[in-house]
Amino acid sequence: MSRGKAPDTILRSFRRLICLCAILLAWLPVSGDTPTPDSTAAALKETLEKLNALDAWLTDAEKRHAELIAELQEQDYNIADLNRAVDASNTKLAHTAAEIAKLRTQQDELETKRLTQAELIREHVGAAYRLTGQDFLKQLLNQESPEKFERMIRYHRTFSETRLEALAEYQDTLARLETVDEALQVQQERERSEQSELLSEQETLTNERGQRAEVIAQLDAERETRAREYERLQQDRVRLEQLLAELRRRAQELDGSAFVAARGNLPMPVTGRIRHAFGSKRADGRLIWHGIDIAAPEGSPVTAIFRGRVIFSDWLRGFGFLTVLDHGSNYMTLYGHADVLYKKEGDWVESGELIATAGNSGGRPDPGLYFEVRHKGDPQDPIIWVQRR
Repeated sequence: MSRGKAPDTILRSFRRLICLCAILLAWLPVSGDTPTPDSTAAALKETLEKLNALDAWLTDAEKRHAELIAELQEQDYNIADLNRAVDASNTKLAHTAAEIAKLRTQQDELETKRLTQAELIREHVGAAYRLTGQDFLKQLLNQESPEKFERMIRYHRTFSETRLEALAEYQDTLARLETVDEALQVQQERERSEQSELLSEQETLTNERGQRAEVIAQLDAERETRAREYERLQQDRVRLEQLLAELRRRAQELDGSAFVAARGNLPMPVTGRIRHAFGSKRADGRLIWHGIDIAAPEGSPVTAIFRGRVIFSDWLRGFGFLTVLDHGSNYMTLYGHADVLYKKEGDWVESGELIATAGNSGGRPDPGLYFEVRHKGDPQDPIIWVQRR
Protein backbone atom coordinates (compact mmCIF):
# COMPACT_ATOMS: atom_id res chain seq x y z
CA MET A 1 0.00 0.00 0.00
CA SER A 2 2.78 2.45 0.86
CA ARG A 3 4.46 1.82 -2.54
CA GLY A 4 1.15 2.65 -4.32
CA LYS A 5 0.69 5.94 -2.44
CA ALA A 6 4.22 7.25 -2.86
CA PRO A 7 3.91 8.23 -6.57
CA ASP A 8 0.56 9.95 -5.88
CA THR A 9 2.11 11.93 -3.03
CA ILE A 10 5.06 12.97 -5.19
CA LEU A 11 2.71 13.94 -8.03
CA ARG A 12 0.53 16.06 -5.74
CA SER A 13 3.61 17.79 -4.30
CA PHE A 14 4.94 18.41 -7.82
CA ARG A 15 1.61 19.92 -8.94
CA ARG A 16 1.49 22.18 -5.91
CA LEU A 17 5.06 23.30 -6.57
CA ILE A 18 4.16 24.14 -10.20
CA CYS A 19 1.11 26.15 -9.05
CA LEU A 20 3.16 28.02 -6.45
CA CYS A 21 5.83 28.88 -9.02
CA ALA A 22 3.15 30.13 -11.41
CA ILE A 23 1.71 32.39 -8.72
CA LEU A 24 5.13 33.76 -7.77
CA LEU A 25 5.95 34.43 -11.44
CA ALA A 26 2.67 36.31 -11.80
CA TRP A 27 3.68 38.56 -8.89
CA LEU A 28 7.05 39.52 -10.40
CA PRO A 29 7.08 42.87 -12.27
CA VAL A 30 7.75 42.74 -16.03
CA SER A 31 11.16 44.18 -16.89
CA GLY A 32 11.02 47.46 -18.75
CA ASP A 33 7.50 48.31 -17.54
CA THR A 34 7.16 51.79 -16.08
CA PRO A 35 3.95 52.15 -14.03
CA THR A 36 1.97 55.31 -14.61
CA PRO A 37 0.58 57.25 -11.61
CA ASP A 38 -2.96 56.34 -12.69
CA SER A 39 -2.21 52.63 -12.72
CA THR A 40 -0.22 52.46 -9.46
CA ALA A 41 -3.15 52.13 -7.05
CA ALA A 42 -4.96 49.61 -9.24
CA ALA A 43 -1.82 47.54 -9.75
CA LEU A 44 -1.04 47.51 -6.04
CA LYS A 45 -4.61 46.41 -5.28
CA GLU A 46 -4.25 43.63 -7.85
CA THR A 47 -0.98 42.56 -6.26
CA LEU A 48 -2.60 42.44 -2.81
CA GLU A 49 -5.46 40.32 -4.18
CA LYS A 50 -2.94 37.90 -5.67
CA LEU A 51 -1.05 37.74 -2.38
CA ASN A 52 -4.20 36.81 -0.48
CA ALA A 53 -5.64 34.37 -3.08
CA LEU A 54 -4.60 30.79 -2.32
CA ASP A 55 -7.53 28.70 -3.58
CA ALA A 56 -5.81 27.94 -6.89
CA TRP A 57 -3.35 25.54 -5.31
CA LEU A 58 -4.56 24.68 -1.81
CA THR A 59 -5.69 21.14 -0.97
CA ASP A 60 -9.17 20.48 0.47
CA ALA A 61 -7.89 20.79 4.03
CA GLU A 62 -6.06 23.98 3.16
CA LYS A 63 -9.20 25.36 1.51
CA ARG A 64 -11.08 24.88 4.79
CA HIS A 65 -8.20 26.71 6.45
CA ALA A 66 -8.57 29.52 3.89
CA GLU A 67 -12.32 29.71 4.56
CA LEU A 68 -11.63 30.16 8.25
CA ILE A 69 -9.04 32.83 7.44
CA ALA A 70 -11.63 34.68 5.31
CA GLU A 71 -14.14 34.41 8.17
CA LEU A 72 -11.49 35.69 10.56
CA GLN A 73 -10.73 38.62 8.24
CA GLU A 74 -14.42 39.61 8.17
CA GLN A 75 -14.64 39.39 11.96
CA ASP A 76 -11.48 41.50 12.30
CA TYR A 77 -13.13 44.19 10.15
CA ASN A 78 -16.34 43.94 12.22
CA ILE A 79 -14.41 44.28 15.48
CA ALA A 80 -12.53 47.28 14.11
CA ASP A 81 -15.83 48.97 13.15
CA LEU A 82 -17.36 48.15 16.54
CA ASN A 83 -14.32 49.56 18.33
CA ARG A 84 -14.80 52.81 16.44
CA ALA A 85 -18.54 52.79 17.27
CA VAL A 86 -17.80 52.25 20.98
CA ASP A 87 -15.28 55.12 20.92
CA ALA A 88 -17.85 57.38 19.23
CA SER A 89 -20.55 56.39 21.75
CA ASN A 90 -18.20 57.12 24.65
CA THR A 91 -17.47 60.55 23.16
CA LYS A 92 -21.19 61.30 22.73
CA LEU A 93 -21.90 60.10 26.26
CA ALA A 94 -19.17 62.31 27.70
CA HIS A 95 -20.57 65.31 25.79
CA THR A 96 -24.09 64.60 27.05
CA ALA A 97 -22.85 64.23 30.64
CA ALA A 98 -21.11 67.61 30.33
CA GLU A 99 -24.35 69.18 29.05
CA ILE A 100 -26.26 67.65 31.97
CA ALA A 101 -23.70 69.01 34.47
CA LYS A 102 -23.99 72.45 32.87
CA LEU A 103 -27.80 72.39 33.04
CA ARG A 104 -27.73 71.27 36.67
CA THR A 105 -25.43 74.20 37.52
CA GLN A 106 -27.88 76.57 35.82
CA GLN A 107 -30.72 74.90 37.68
CA ASP A 108 -28.97 75.42 41.04
CA GLU A 109 -28.21 79.08 40.23
CA LEU A 110 -31.81 79.76 39.18
CA GLU A 111 -33.18 78.02 42.26
CA THR A 112 -30.97 80.19 44.49
CA LYS A 113 -32.14 83.27 42.61
CA ARG A 114 -35.77 82.17 42.93
CA LEU A 115 -35.48 81.80 46.71
CA THR A 116 -33.90 85.26 47.01
CA GLN A 117 -36.64 86.81 44.88
CA ALA A 118 -39.34 85.00 46.84
CA GLU A 119 -37.99 86.48 50.08
CA LEU A 120 -37.93 89.96 48.50
CA ILE A 121 -41.55 89.59 47.34
CA ARG A 122 -42.57 88.39 50.79
CA GLU A 123 -41.08 91.59 52.26
CA HIS A 124 -42.81 93.73 49.63
CA VAL A 125 -46.16 92.10 50.29
CA GLY A 126 -45.79 92.63 54.03
CA ALA A 127 -44.87 96.28 53.58
CA ALA A 128 -47.72 96.79 51.13
CA TYR A 129 -50.18 95.33 53.61
CA ARG A 130 -48.94 97.73 56.24
CA LEU A 131 -49.41 100.70 53.93
CA THR A 132 -52.85 99.77 52.58
CA GLY A 133 -56.33 99.74 54.02
CA GLN A 134 -57.58 102.20 56.72
CA ASP A 135 -54.13 102.85 58.18
CA PHE A 136 -52.79 104.23 54.93
CA LEU A 137 -56.01 106.17 54.23
CA LYS A 138 -56.01 107.74 57.71
CA GLN A 139 -52.38 108.71 57.38
CA LEU A 140 -53.09 110.23 54.00
CA LEU A 141 -56.19 112.23 55.07
CA ASN A 142 -54.61 113.48 58.28
CA GLN A 143 -51.83 115.22 56.39
CA GLU A 144 -52.40 118.95 56.59
CA SER A 145 -49.34 119.82 54.52
CA PRO A 146 -49.82 119.49 50.73
CA GLU A 147 -46.12 118.68 50.37
CA LYS A 148 -46.35 115.71 52.76
CA PHE A 149 -49.56 114.52 51.07
CA GLU A 150 -47.94 114.56 47.62
CA ARG A 151 -44.82 112.83 48.94
CA MET A 152 -46.83 109.95 50.44
CA ILE A 153 -48.79 109.45 47.20
CA ARG A 154 -45.56 109.41 45.15
CA TYR A 155 -43.89 106.97 47.59
CA HIS A 156 -46.79 104.55 47.48
CA ARG A 157 -46.87 104.61 43.65
CA THR A 158 -43.09 103.95 43.43
CA PHE A 159 -43.41 101.16 45.96
CA SER A 160 -46.12 99.51 43.86
CA GLU A 161 -44.01 99.74 40.69
CA THR A 162 -41.05 98.15 42.50
CA ARG A 163 -43.29 95.35 43.75
CA LEU A 164 -44.60 94.72 40.22
CA GLU A 165 -41.02 94.61 38.88
CA ALA A 166 -40.01 92.05 41.55
CA LEU A 167 -43.01 89.92 40.66
CA ALA A 168 -42.09 90.08 36.95
CA GLU A 169 -38.51 89.02 37.70
CA TYR A 170 -39.76 86.13 39.83
CA GLN A 171 -42.11 85.02 37.02
CA ASP A 172 -39.19 85.15 34.52
CA THR A 173 -37.04 83.05 36.84
CA LEU A 174 -39.80 80.43 37.14
CA ALA A 175 -40.11 80.30 33.33
CA ARG A 176 -36.34 79.88 32.92
CA LEU A 177 -36.34 77.15 35.56
CA GLU A 178 -39.08 75.31 33.68
CA THR A 179 -37.08 75.60 30.43
CA VAL A 180 -33.94 74.26 32.11
CA ASP A 181 -35.92 71.42 33.69
CA GLU A 182 -37.30 70.40 30.29
CA ALA A 183 -33.84 70.57 28.68
CA LEU A 184 -32.43 68.52 31.54
CA GLN A 185 -35.09 65.85 31.05
CA VAL A 186 -34.27 65.71 27.31
CA GLN A 187 -30.55 65.34 28.01
CA GLN A 188 -31.13 62.70 30.67
CA GLU A 189 -33.31 60.73 28.25
CA ARG A 190 -30.58 61.07 25.63
CA GLU A 191 -28.01 59.87 28.16
CA ARG A 192 -30.14 56.79 28.94
CA SER A 193 -30.48 56.09 25.20
CA GLU A 194 -26.74 56.50 24.59
CA GLN A 195 -25.95 54.30 27.60
CA SER A 196 -28.22 51.62 26.18
CA GLU A 197 -26.64 51.97 22.73
CA LEU A 198 -23.15 51.74 24.21
CA LEU A 199 -24.05 48.63 26.22
CA SER A 200 -25.49 47.04 23.07
CA GLU A 201 -22.36 47.85 21.07
CA GLN A 202 -20.12 46.52 23.84
CA GLU A 203 -22.17 43.33 24.04
CA THR A 204 -21.94 42.89 20.26
CA LEU A 205 -18.20 43.53 20.43
CA THR A 206 -17.82 40.91 23.17
CA ASN A 207 -19.79 38.42 21.08
CA GLU A 208 -17.68 39.16 17.99
CA ARG A 209 -14.51 38.68 20.01
CA GLY A 210 -15.89 35.40 21.33
CA GLN A 211 -16.71 34.22 17.82
CA ARG A 212 -13.25 35.26 16.68
CA ALA A 213 -11.74 33.30 19.54
CA GLU A 214 -13.70 30.24 18.38
CA VAL A 215 -12.43 30.67 14.84
CA ILE A 216 -8.88 31.03 16.10
CA ALA A 217 -9.35 27.86 18.17
CA GLN A 218 -10.56 26.06 15.03
CA LEU A 219 -7.57 27.34 13.12
CA ASP A 220 -5.20 26.09 15.80
CA ALA A 221 -6.95 22.70 15.87
CA GLU A 222 -6.58 22.32 12.10
CA ARG A 223 -2.84 22.85 12.16
CA GLU A 224 -2.24 19.14 12.39
CA THR A 225 1.55 19.03 12.42
CA ARG A 226 4.56 21.29 12.88
CA ALA A 227 5.31 20.66 9.20
CA ARG A 228 2.05 22.33 8.21
CA GLU A 229 2.87 25.24 10.53
CA TYR A 230 6.27 25.55 8.88
CA GLU A 231 4.68 25.52 5.43
CA ARG A 232 2.17 28.19 6.43
CA LEU A 233 4.86 30.45 7.84
CA GLN A 234 6.88 30.05 4.67
CA GLN A 235 3.87 31.04 2.58
CA ASP A 236 3.21 34.07 4.79
CA ARG A 237 6.84 35.12 4.51
CA VAL A 238 6.74 34.82 0.71
CA ARG A 239 3.62 36.99 0.60
CA LEU A 240 5.20 39.65 2.79
CA GLU A 241 8.47 39.63 0.82
CA GLN A 242 6.59 39.99 -2.46
CA LEU A 243 4.44 42.78 -1.05
CA LEU A 244 7.50 44.68 0.20
CA ALA A 245 9.24 44.22 -3.14
CA GLU A 246 6.21 45.66 -4.91
CA LEU A 247 6.02 48.56 -2.44
CA ARG A 248 9.72 49.34 -2.89
CA ARG A 249 9.29 49.28 -6.65
CA ARG A 250 6.46 51.82 -6.46
CA ALA A 251 7.79 54.00 -3.63
CA GLN A 252 9.07 57.50 -4.32
CA GLU A 253 12.56 57.93 -2.98
CA LEU A 254 12.78 59.83 0.31
CA ASP A 255 15.76 61.00 2.33
CA GLY A 256 16.19 58.64 5.27
CA SER A 257 19.28 60.28 6.79
CA ALA A 258 17.30 61.64 9.76
CA PHE A 259 15.88 58.17 10.43
CA VAL A 260 19.38 56.65 10.38
CA ALA A 261 20.70 59.40 12.67
CA ALA A 262 17.98 58.59 15.23
CA ARG A 263 18.97 54.91 15.47
CA GLY A 264 19.09 53.79 19.09
CA ASN A 265 16.90 56.67 20.31
CA LEU A 266 13.55 55.85 18.70
CA PRO A 267 10.52 55.04 20.89
CA MET A 268 8.98 51.59 21.10
CA PRO A 269 5.81 51.38 18.98
CA VAL A 270 3.79 49.91 21.86
CA THR A 271 4.29 49.35 25.57
CA GLY A 272 4.70 45.67 26.41
CA ARG A 273 6.94 42.67 26.99
CA ILE A 274 8.90 41.20 24.08
CA ARG A 275 7.58 37.66 23.64
CA HIS A 276 9.86 36.70 20.76
CA ALA A 277 13.14 38.46 20.00
CA PHE A 278 14.61 39.11 16.57
CA GLY A 279 16.43 36.04 15.25
CA SER A 280 14.93 33.63 17.76
CA LYS A 281 13.82 30.19 16.53
CA ARG A 282 10.30 29.26 15.53
CA ALA A 283 8.59 26.29 13.85
CA ASP A 284 10.87 23.73 15.52
CA GLY A 285 13.95 25.78 14.70
CA ARG A 286 13.46 25.73 10.94
CA LEU A 287 12.47 29.41 10.79
CA ILE A 288 13.47 32.54 12.69
CA TRP A 289 11.67 35.71 13.71
CA HIS A 290 12.44 38.58 11.33
CA GLY A 291 11.02 41.12 13.78
CA ILE A 292 9.95 41.27 17.41
CA ASP A 293 6.65 40.02 18.84
CA ILE A 294 5.47 42.36 21.62
CA ALA A 295 2.78 41.31 24.11
CA ALA A 296 0.20 44.05 24.68
CA PRO A 297 -3.49 44.15 25.68
CA GLU A 298 -6.09 44.58 22.95
CA GLY A 299 -6.63 48.25 22.21
CA SER A 300 -3.16 49.39 23.37
CA PRO A 301 -2.03 52.43 21.33
CA VAL A 302 0.48 51.73 18.56
CA THR A 303 2.53 54.74 17.45
CA ALA A 304 4.95 55.44 14.60
CA ILE A 305 8.56 55.28 15.76
CA PHE A 306 9.59 58.00 13.28
CA ARG A 307 8.17 60.38 10.71
CA GLY A 308 7.21 58.67 7.45
CA ARG A 309 4.63 58.02 4.77
CA VAL A 310 2.07 55.19 4.91
CA ILE A 311 2.67 52.98 1.87
CA PHE A 312 0.46 50.08 2.95
CA SER A 313 -2.50 49.88 5.34
CA ASP A 314 -4.71 46.81 4.94
CA TRP A 315 -5.22 43.17 5.88
CA LEU A 316 -2.58 40.63 4.78
CA ARG A 317 -2.87 36.90 5.37
CA GLY A 318 -0.56 35.80 8.17
CA PHE A 319 -0.13 39.35 9.51
CA GLY A 320 -3.72 40.57 9.93
CA PHE A 321 -4.12 44.35 9.84
CA LEU A 322 -0.72 45.63 8.74
CA THR A 323 0.70 49.15 8.35
CA VAL A 324 3.98 49.77 6.50
CA LEU A 325 5.77 53.14 6.81
CA ASP A 326 8.43 54.41 4.39
CA HIS A 327 11.10 56.49 6.18
CA GLY A 328 13.29 57.09 3.14
CA SER A 329 16.53 55.63 1.76
CA ASN A 330 14.85 52.22 1.51
CA TYR A 331 14.09 52.06 5.27
CA MET A 332 10.66 50.74 6.26
CA THR A 333 8.90 49.79 9.48
CA LEU A 334 6.08 47.23 9.70
CA TYR A 335 3.33 47.02 12.34
CA GLY A 336 1.28 43.80 12.17
CA HIS A 337 -1.64 42.00 13.90
CA ALA A 338 -3.31 45.32 14.78
CA ASP A 339 -6.90 45.51 16.00
CA VAL A 340 -7.71 48.82 14.27
CA LEU A 341 -5.79 50.82 11.62
CA TYR A 342 -6.15 54.60 11.85
CA LYS A 343 -4.10 55.66 8.83
CA LYS A 344 -4.58 55.03 5.13
CA GLU A 345 -2.13 54.69 2.26
CA GLY A 346 -0.54 58.04 1.36
CA ASP A 347 -0.90 59.60 4.84
CA TRP A 348 2.11 61.28 6.44
CA VAL A 349 2.64 60.54 10.13
CA GLU A 350 4.93 62.04 12.73
CA SER A 351 7.03 60.27 15.34
CA GLY A 352 4.80 59.17 18.22
CA GLU A 353 1.57 59.63 16.23
CA LEU A 354 -1.18 57.03 16.76
CA ILE A 355 -1.43 54.71 13.74
CA ALA A 356 -3.19 51.61 15.13
CA THR A 357 -4.15 49.65 18.23
CA ALA A 358 -2.65 46.32 19.28
CA GLY A 359 -4.70 43.17 18.76
CA ASN A 360 -4.65 39.62 17.40
CA SER A 361 -5.96 40.04 13.86
CA GLY A 362 -4.76 37.49 11.34
CA GLY A 363 -5.19 34.51 13.66
CA ARG A 364 -2.75 35.20 16.49
CA PRO A 365 -3.83 33.44 19.72
CA ASP A 366 -2.52 36.21 22.01
CA PRO A 367 -2.91 39.98 21.51
CA GLY A 368 0.06 42.21 20.82
CA LEU A 369 2.04 43.74 17.96
CA TYR A 370 4.45 42.31 15.40
CA PHE A 371 7.13 44.90 14.54
CA GLU A 372 9.86 44.88 11.89
CA VAL A 373 12.53 47.27 10.61
CA ARG A 374 13.68 46.72 7.02
CA HIS A 375 16.44 48.19 4.85
CA LYS A 376 16.33 47.39 1.14
CA GLY A 377 14.01 44.53 2.05
CA ASP A 378 16.40 42.96 4.56
CA PRO A 379 15.14 42.66 8.16
CA GLN A 380 17.17 44.33 10.92
CA ASP A 381 16.97 43.87 14.67
CA PRO A 382 14.46 46.50 15.87
CA ILE A 383 16.10 46.59 19.29
CA ILE A 384 19.16 48.41 17.93
CA TRP A 385 16.87 51.16 16.68
CA VAL A 386 14.73 51.81 19.76
CA GLN A 387 15.56 53.18 23.18
CA ARG A 388 16.53 50.43 25.60
CA ARG A 389 14.90 50.88 29.00
